[in-house]
Amino acid sequence: MTGRRLSFLMRAGLGLALGAAVAVSTFQEPAGAQSFPTSTDVETYRDTVESVFMEDRGGTTSGLASCVMCHTWQTSVRFSLETPESPAGWTIGQSRRNLDVIGQLINTADPESSRLLQKPLAQNAGGLPHTGGTFWTSTDDPEYGRLLQWIQRVPDEQFIPAPEPEIDFDFFRACVQEVFANPRDGQLPCTRCHSGGMIGFAPAPGRADRWSDEEAQRAYRLISRVITPGNPEQSRFLLKPLHPDGGGAYTHNGPRRWESRDDPEWQMLAGWVRGERVGSSCSS
Repeated sequence: MTGRRLSFLMRAGLGLALGAAVAVSTFQEPAGAQSFPTSTDVETYRDTVESVFMEDRGGTTSGLASCVMCHTWQTSVRFSLETPESPAGWTIGQSRRNLDVIGQLINTADPESSRLLQKPLAQNAGGLPHTGGTFWTSTDDPEYGRLLQWIQRVPDEQFIPAPEPEIDFDFFRACVQEVFANPRDGQLPCTRCHSGGMIGFAPAPGRADRWSDEEAQRAYRLISRVITPGNPEQSRFLLKPLHPDGGGAYTHNGPRRWESRDDPEWQMLAGWVRGERVGSSCSS
């Protein structure tokens, strides 16, 4: 082999090697192969979902207040967003963290069952009770459809809620209702404020000192609105009467029944919310 031919082959081989190296260094996986959320996913979430949270609905009362008026610093429930950095909304970093929160409220395997969609939806249209009122009277509402489409576009396996434990009715009737009727020294009983309406989970007994089956069942259904099965730390039922210094909610019109989560009564009720306490025995 001549020197000229060898030199040519060496240059050609070097060129192929460099070309391959450049190809490897510049190759990028398609967007669909990247893990969720990508920067594009976050921007889509900001434009599609967070803009709904900031929407001015014309007032401060039920059904008219924007989401951020109740779901930022003043709440400790699952839907607890960061306080917006400015009137324009959240920073990119805040939005990423908010997206983690919203992941607890959606079900990518069954989008229509997502709490993010069911809470603001009218109950006669398939929605859930919502202290903040009704935003959508039907699933035909454009805003509902916009959020539904966003959930449907998130990867199917991304956000699937874990099964929730069953909260025992017998323990509720035997032990939880007794808490409502027996105030601590110098405090009002829960029944004074929570005996009727959407927050009427603690009605006073209709006869003597015992609740009828109908009264107990109704109270049990209502209290399900203020507990998160399996998670006492995010259940309003346990956060509202808990002192803020002990990890409780900032707002509660009634007294603070517990100073900390170490209170035996709080621990008993937390065990019930976790699905651990069943039957009629209230002892620890």
